Amino acid sequence: MTEDGRYAAQVTVVKQECPDADEKEIEGEFKRYEVEFLIPPEDALRSVVRKFQTAAGMEVTKMSSPAKAEKKVNRFSELDADDRNVTLEVAVITYTPRIQMVRGEERQVAFGWIEDNPWENSDRRERWDYKDWGEQGENLAPGSVVRLEGASVNEWNDKRSLNINRTTRVTVLREGGSPVLQVNDEPVSIATASENEGYVNLVARLISSKPDVIVKRDGSGQLDVVRGRLSDSSGSIGFLSWVPLEHEPGTLLKIDGASVRKFRETPEINIGDRTRVEVYHDTAFASMEDLSQANKVSIAELRNGMRDIEITVQVESWNQRSFTSDDGTERVVRSGDVIDPSGLCRLTAWCEVDPKPGDFLHLTGSRVQYWQGSPDLVVDDAAQVTDLSDPPWDSIDPEQHWVDADLTTVVSGGSRRGISTSGTVVAVRRDSGIIERCPECRRVLRDGACIDHGPQLGVEDLRLRFVIDDGISNASLLLSKDPSETFLGMDQEAVKEQVAKDGQEGFVASLRERVLARRMSVKGRSIIDDQGAMVLADEVELDQTASTDAANEVMQRWGVIL
Repeated sequence: MTEDGRYAAQVTVVKQECPDADEKEIEGEFKRYEVEFLIPPEDALRSVVRKFQTAAGMEVTKMSSPAKAEKKVNRFSELDADDRNVTLEVAVITYTPRIQMVRGEERQVAFGWIEDNPWENSDRRERWDYKDWGEQGENLAPGSVVRLEGASVNEWNDKRSLNINRTTRVTVLREGGSPVLQVNDEPVSIATASENEGYVNLVARLISSKPDVIVKRDGSGQLDVVRGRLSDSSGSIGFLSWVPLEHEPGTLLKIDGASVRKFRETPEINIGDRTRVEVYHDTAFASMEDLSQANKVSIAELRNGMRDIEITVQVESWNQRSFTSDDGTERVVRSGDVIDPSGLCRLTAWCEVDPKPGDFLHLTGSRVQYWQGSPDLVVDDAAQVTDLSDPPWDSIDPEQHWVDADLTTVVSGGSRRGISTSGTVVAVRRDSGIIERCPECRRVLRDGACIDHGPQLGVEDLRLRFVIDDGISNASLLLSKDPSETFLGMDQEAVKEQVAKDGQEGFVASLRERVLARRMSVKGRSIIDDQGAMVLADEVELDQTASTDAANEVMQRWGVIL
C-alpha cells in the first residue's frame, strides 16, 4: 500500500502536526486502522495525529474540520466512496457482535448485513456489509427497519460497506426481533447457539465436511467455501466456512468468533477469516458414533434451508419430466411424494433415481427447500440414495396416513403436510364464499384488480376462511373449493345462488350460526411463516358432541361437582 502513495495526503497532515514522526511508522499506523478496524485513513486521521503527538510529548491539539454536508439517499448506488455524513433508511438483516481490541481496550464491535430500499420487496434491494462502532445493538435488531443519520461509507478492496459510528443517530422505524446485546466469550451448546443469531463460541465435533462454491450475485465469479455439520450432545447444526477447513470428520474442534446466521428458516454457523478454529481434547465428549445419530431427522422435523441431513422415507408416488433450462440444455427432474411415520413431503431428485411406490429409501447429504409453502427434500447425486431391502417400519397406507398433532404443536413448529388437528372456530372471515381470482396468477382480486397484473376479468372460485383456537394457540383455516363444497353440502353454483338471494352478509351470518364456537377437526397441511400460522384443509368435520355431553366431559375431567 505504501508504494502507491495511498496514505500520502494523511501522512502530510500528520507530519505538519508532528514534524519528527517517521513517515513509515505513520503509514503503518494508517494501515493498521484500515486492516484491523476497517477504518479508512481519513476517518483515522485524528487518532493517528493524537498518537504521535502523545509519543513525542507534545500537547495534544484539537483538529478542526469543516462540517460535512448531509447526504440523504434512498439506495446504496447513490453513495460515493468518500461520503461521510449519510442519511438513509435500511433493513437490518443480521447483527453479529464480537469483542475486539480498540486502542488497547476490549470493546464490543458488531458487523452484519443491511439492505437499502427497505419498504420494497427484497428482490429489489441491494445488500451491503456494515460495522457498528457505536454499540447500537438495541436498535439494530435483525428484521428491523431503521433510519441512519451520520453514517459513513467505507471502501476496501473495491468493496463498499457502511460504518455506523459512535455519533450516528439510529431511529427505529419498524421493530425487529429480539436485540442482540451481550457477547459471551464462553463456549455454548449447539442448542443454545441455534436460538439466536449473533457471535458465538463452540466446542463441537465435525460430523461432515465437503467443498462447495457460491456464485456471486453480480455474476462476476464464484467463491470457494466449505459446508458441513457440527454436533454436540445437545444437537447438530450446519456450518458454512469462507476459509479452508481441512480437519477430518470426527475431529473435536474449538471454534471461537464464529457467527450464527439464519439461512431461510435454519440457523447456520458461519466461519470467517477472523474465526479461530483449533483441535480440542476432551475425553468425556460424545463420540462420533453417538453424535452421528443427530443427523437423522424425520419429515416432521424438516425446516427450510436444512442441509446435509439423513432421513429414511417410503415412496408414495414417483414421476419424471423433461424441460429446457435457461442455458438451452435439456434436463430431467424426478419427483414424488414420500412419507414416514411423522408425516408427508415431496422428494425431488436431480439425478437418475427411479424407485417404485412402496419402496423405502435412505437419503444422506440431502437438503431442504420450500415449494408452495412446504419443506421438500432434494437430492443432487444418486450416491445419496440407498434402496433399502429391509424396511424400517411396516408399510404405511398413504390414503390413511394423517399424523395427529394438537394445534399448539402445529403453530409452534414448521410447515407440515399430512397433519390432523382440531380447534374451536372463533371467527368466520367476511370474505368467505364466492371470490374472483386473477386468470394469470390465481391471486384473489381486490376491487377487480390484481396486485401484479392490474385490472382483470376475474375467474370465480369458492373458499371459506375461519380462525380456530385450542385455548393456547390459534391459526387461520382455509378451505378451497372442493373441501368447501363437501363441508357445505352444496356446489359452487348453489353457494352463488344463496349469496345472490341473502347477500354476502347473510351468507356469512348463516355460516357463523352453523360453525361459531363449534369444535372442528381438520386434515390437511400447515404453512408457518412470518405472517403467522395457516392450515389448508383437505377435509374438515364438525364435532357432533352435544353441548350437555361436552359440559359433563369437562366437569368430569376437572372434578367439578355441581
